[in-house]
Amino acid sequence: MKKRFEFANSASLKPFLLAIALLVSVVARAQQDPEVTKALRLIELDKQGAAVASLQKAVSTSATPAVLYYYLGYAQIKNGEREKAKETFTKGIGADEKQPLNYVGKGLIALQEKQATDAKALFDKALTMTKSKDAVVLRAVAEAYLGSSQTAKEAMPLLEKAKKLDETSSETEVLIGDAFLAVNNGGSAVSAYERAAKLDPKSAKPHYKIGLVYLRSQNVPVAEEAFNKAISIDPDYALAYKELGELYYLAKDGPKAVKAYEKYLEHTEKADAAQLRYAFFLFMAKDFAKANTIFAKLVEKPDATPTTVKYYAYSQFEAKELEKSQQTFEKYFAMPNVKAEASDFAYFGNLLMELKKDSLAVLNFTKSLELEPKQMEIRQKQSDLLMKNKKYADAVPALKALMGLRAKPLSADYYNIGRAYYFTDQFPQADTAFTKLIEMQPNMTIGYLWEGRTKANLDPETETGLAKPYYESLIEKSIATPDKSKKDLIEAYSYLGYYYFLKADRKQARTFFDKVLALDPNDQKALTAIEELKKQP
Repeated sequence: MKKRFEFANSASLKPFLLAIALLVSVVARAQQDPEVTKALRLIELDKQGAAVASLQKAVSTSATPAVLYYYLGYAQIKNGEREKAKETFTKGIGADEKQPLNYVGKGLIALQEKQATDAKALFDKALTMTKSKDAVVLRAVAEAYLGSSQTAKEAMPLLEKAKKLDETSSETEVLIGDAFLAVNNGGSAVSAYERAAKLDPKSAKPHYKIGLVYLRSQNVPVAEEAFNKAISIDPDYALAYKELGELYYLAKDGPKAVKAYEKYLEHTEKADAAQLRYAFFLFMAKDFAKANTIFAKLVEKPDATPTTVKYYAYSQFEAKELEKSQQTFEKYFAMPNVKAEASDFAYFGNLLMELKKDSLAVLNFTKSLELEPKQMEIRQKQSDLLMKNKKYADAVPALKALMGLRAKPLSADYYNIGRAYYFTDQFPQADTAFTKLIEMQPNMTIGYLWEGRTKANLDPETETGLAKPYYESLIEKSIATPDKSKKDLIEAYSYLGYYYFLKADRKQARTFFDKVLALDPNDQKALTAIEELKKQP
């Protein structure tokens, strides 16, 4: 009969279980170490550099530094010092190869370096060393997995085990919330954060995390309430001020965004790194002078990005520092690998228009429209400048595009495109445009004037008098205010005088030429015409 396997002596199991118990106890006590508590607090307050310095000092004076090495490496990763962290975890293993947390640290590094297989082996080693019965190690591995979207799903089983081991841990609930959020389950994430808040009412982190969930879904009022709750619990909680700034930016409330971000700068050790965002918020709040002071320093740095230079140019333009803005824009466009956006060319075009450099302005408006053709305001400015500078051939397609953007073209559009057609000798098209203008504005003289001119060009020998009814309508509508319409009336009277002259109607011709002279006694065409009429029998 096959014997069931059993330990020969249950006493042989005791040393093994005792070792596991001692290991778990050591890890648990380590997280309660005042230096560890202090460092984790500094990291939470966005003071990773201070946490690193504190732990470096603690490591140098500790008789058993292995666990401290792990938290030092963890702080270094948070501070963007991954290579140093790698060395630190190795030192931790050298100090005590039976301490599991440093294997977790090395696994985290491997995961960040896309070495998932190596990472899993290291995590599994740490978990095996503690028989998955240490909540601190379970949380550390889970947090590492949460650092990558590809491995986030591995975190939840570990956190469930950690929760069974210690149901009073607020930190476990926070990580459970993070795990739910990693799979886009915002509702369950908030529930976990709320449980964390109940377990540790003095912690700002759960409320900060709740704010992040609602900010992500653009629920501004609830997110604002959560961030303010975090701040009321812990006025030094820098990240809550930072996210409030982002929230107010989302809500397009520039002054509040600036105020919140200034509080963040007061509390973070990363004030220099945050200056660009601060300058951007100042720009949004229309405090251009203050923004420019910051931008001026940022653009001189060797690592200044095209975005930094671009917004400096924007801000200079808004501050009416036009020549400086032009120089900054030119610097921006000349930077290597710049992917200029439609708004960049539009801004530069507006600047050049202010500087009366119309041709360059049109060029940049055109570039902007090539990237985003449906910008009505920029299309309008492009068309206006082309008309102003008598670039009628270019104005025609620009105006067509503008009219195509409107739900219903304006009378001004028909006026402008009619003139563009007129000055490019496209008289049938001009005729159509001015006919539409008269239809839309029957009481305005301008349509009759230009339709008269167009018809005159369609009847160059004045054989049929195509322009006659339009000039007559112009006279009818202008007669009440002849002083305002003097020039147009002279044109209309002259046309009609010439029309009747060709028709050999001396009386009518003389009447209209006399009306011209009544408005302008020195009009040479009218004087000459009257002399010719006098010669006729």
